[in-house]
Amino acid sequence: MARAAIRAGAVLVLAMALAGCAILRFDFGDHRNVASATGAEDMLAARRALQQRRWPVAIARAEHAVALDGADGERRALLGTAYLRAGRFRSAAQAFADTLALRQVDGRTALNLALAQVASGQGNAAQATLARFAALIPATDRGLALALGGAPQQGVEVLMAAMRVPGADARTRQNLALALALAGEWPDAFFLVGLDLPPAAARQRILDWMRFARPQGSADQVAALLSITPAIDPGQPVALALHQAPAPAEAAASIDRFMPGPADEGAVTAALAGVAPPRHAR
Repeated sequence: MARAAIRAGAVLVLAMALAGCAILRFDFGDHRNVASATGAEDMLAARRALQQRRWPVAIARAEHAVALDGADGERRALLGTAYLRAGRFRSAAQAFADTLALRQVDGRTALNLALAQVASGQGNAAQATLARFAALIPATDRGLALALGGAPQQGVEVLMAAMRVPGADARTRQNLALALALAGEWPDAFFLVGLDLPPAAARQRILDWMRFARPQGSADQVAALLSITPAIDPGQPVALALHQAPAPAEAAASIDRFMPGPADEGAVTAALAGVAPPRHAR
């Protein structure tokens, strides 16, 4: 990696335009008895509610639109987005899977599906989704999603390849840094973070990532990256489903395998006290 050629600073984000979607409050609003016969009015109302961060309203209107025409992939995609932003990850995964079954596949929907699968404890399914749609999902996002889904080394390899492409930006570098941290490669991660931040800020970011790498639940990391608050998810109404959603059987058993982080903050601080040249340098 020609590190001397990399300059610009960046904030770590995924390509999805979901930042700033944390739930402030539940506002159920007045959404009864206003759906149109075709669902077009419901679609408009759901999009407006999403812009206003009125998640329950968006879900209610999107669900009604799907109930009127369950074969419309656009309606399924809107429903998946409403579930995702409301923190209902299992329902979002089902809605996005239905979307991909009904319309032409696109990278954004495939990435949304993978992230919803990760957040609902379906790490293996997320890895399969990322592999199936690898050609459509930008490597910068796919690599980090792989790391979040329990395959950090594979994510590192994807992001390392992306860094070698001319024009690779700072977001790719910072996603690589986080993937390295999730793989337990803390000195390498610290080196890359230090290309964009002063030393004190870089150390603080590494300490923040150490806590990030030890989630309390399968939804924590995805929710943090997308600024989403997880919510209790009763599941998508059975009447709307094209496919039965897989049970999140992996959730309870896979937390510790998500990311092999250090045992405590002291271990990170000690490891960074004398950082050796990174092994991933090219």
